Amino acid sequence: MRADAKESAMPLSRLVLLALLLAPAAQAESLYKCTGEKGAVSIQSEPCPKGMTQVWKRDTAPDPGPTPEQQAAQAAAAEAEAARAAEAARLANLERLAERLEREEQARRAATAAPAERPPTKSECTLAHEFQEATGGMPWLELTQTQRERIRSWVIRTCRDPDGPVSDATGT
Repeated sequence: MRADAKESAMPLSRLVLLALLLAPAAQAESLYKCTGEKGAVSIQSEPCPKGMTQVWKRDTAPDPGPTPEQQAAQAAAAEAEAARAAEAARLANLERLAERLEREEQARRAATAAPAERPPTKSECTLAHEFQEATGGMPWLELTQTQRERIRSWVIRTCRDPDGPVSDATGT
């Protein structure tokens, strides 16, 4: 059994070593500060060219990417936000549907409701009296005595009871 375990362990260790060799390593870069003869200063990722003096060299490490835990948390947050947005959209659609159904129900009730009663109208006699009062309150019309008498007799004729006794034009 030990021989089998050794044989199976060897290929696994080779695979791990091969994976480590082939995996892209996080390469550290170096920055160089260079000065020229006329005081020109540059910071660059390559060594200083001829004619420039290297002031310093610093190694930098690239920013590490998010960890798998951070990636999982970001994915979970994005999924939760998508679910919240979908629920909000669903609720908004339900609200619009409820409003539409309510409007349709109101329209249906209004259509089947008994027709509204007509407001009471004024009698011809009342309208004639209102006209006479209105013209009397408009001095700019400058009605003559004859015109006022004609309006008065029209009001009397309009207000006369059709079933009542008929009197002469003098009102007696």
